Amino acid sequence: MSTPADPPVSARNVASVLWFPVLFAIALPFVFLLAFHAPQPHQVPIAVVGSTRQVQAVTRELHGVNSGGFNVQRLPSRSTAMAAVRNRKVAAAYVEVPSLGSQLYVARAASAISANYLQQVFAQIAAESRTSPPQTIDLVPLLPGDSGTGIFFFAFPMVMVGVITVLVLLQKAPTWSIERRLVAVATMGAVGATMAYTTAISLDVLPNKPVLLVTAFFLSVIIGGLLVGFAPFLKQHFLPVVMTYILILGVPSAGATMMPDLLPTGLRYLSDVLPLAQAVKIIRSVTYFDGTDIVAPTLILLAWAAIALLAVGVAWDRESSRRTILSRSPVAAVPLVPS
Repeated sequence: MSTPADPPVSARNVASVLWFPVLFAIALPFVFLLAFHAPQPHQVPIAVVGSTRQVQAVTRELHGVNSGGFNVQRLPSRSTAMAAVRNRKVAAAYVEVPSLGSQLYVARAASAISANYLQQVFAQIAAESRTSPPQTIDLVPLLPGDSGTGIFFFAFPMVMVGVITVLVLLQKAPTWSIERRLVAVATMGAVGATMAYTTAISLDVLPNKPVLLVTAFFLSVIIGGLLVGFAPFLKQHFLPVVMTYILILGVPSAGATMMPDLLPTGLRYLSDVLPLAQAVKIIRSVTYFDGTDIVAPTLILLAWAAIALLAVGVAWDRESSRRTILSRSPVAAVPLVPS
C-alpha cells in the first residue's frame, strides 16, 4: 500500500515553521559563548595594601591587562583588606607582606570562576615583571559538595519546573481554569523545591537553612505565574518568548558561576533585573555571606511577583468574561487557551 506524498511546501511555510529553531540555533551558542568564553571585566573592585607607589604600580599593571576593567583602591591594612573581601566590597585584595611576600585574597564562594580569573591576572603580571606570583588565599571557600556551580544547579531547575508545568498544562489540560493552573504551578514548585533542597543539603552543596527552600519555591512560583498570566496574550509566540527569556537571556546573566562584573555589558545589566539572577544572589548571600545584601534582590523578586499577579489577574478577568459570553451563547464551549 503506497503512502501519499507530502504536499509541496513553499519557502514561506518553511520559514513560518522553522524561524524560531533557526533563531535559537544562532542566538543560544552566540550568547552563551559571548558570556563565558572569557571574562570581560568592567570596573572590578580590587584592593591594594601598600604605599602610594605600590598602588599606582598595581593600577598601571591591571590597566595594562584591561583598560578600564579594574577599579583599584588603596586600603590601610591587611585586616581591612581581608574584611573587604569577606564582605564582597572588593573582588580581591593584593597585599605586600614583608616577611611572607605578596598575597592575593579572594572569596571563591562569591564566584569560583572569577577568583580563578583574578588569580591568573596577577600571575600574568608577576610573569611579565619576572617576580614570584602572589600566594592566593581563599577567605570564603565553597562548601565541600560545591565545585562552584552548585547554586546555579539548585536555582535553575526551579525555573524549569515552572516552565515545564505551564507547557504541559497548555498541551494536556487546555480547559483548566486559571485557578487550577496556579494550584498546579504551586504544587509542582513545592515538589521541586523540596527535592532540590533535600538533595543539595545531603550532598553538602548548600547548608541546611530553610530560607533557601522558600527562595527556591518562590522562584518557581514566580516563573510559573508569569507564564500562566502571559500565555493567553502571547498565543503562538508563547514558546519563542519563554525560551528567549529563560534560556537565551536568563541563564547567561544569572551570575551563578561568573560575577556580573565580568559579563558583557548587556548581560551585566540583565543580571540586575531578571528573577533567576536575583534568586542566585539571595541564595549565595544566605549560604556564604550571612545574608548580607539581600534587600535589593528580594525587592526585585517581589516586583516580579507583583507583575505575575497583575498578569494572572488580567488573564483571569479575560477568562471570566469569556466564560460569561459562552454561557449566554448557544454555541458549544471551546477550550479556554490560545489557539
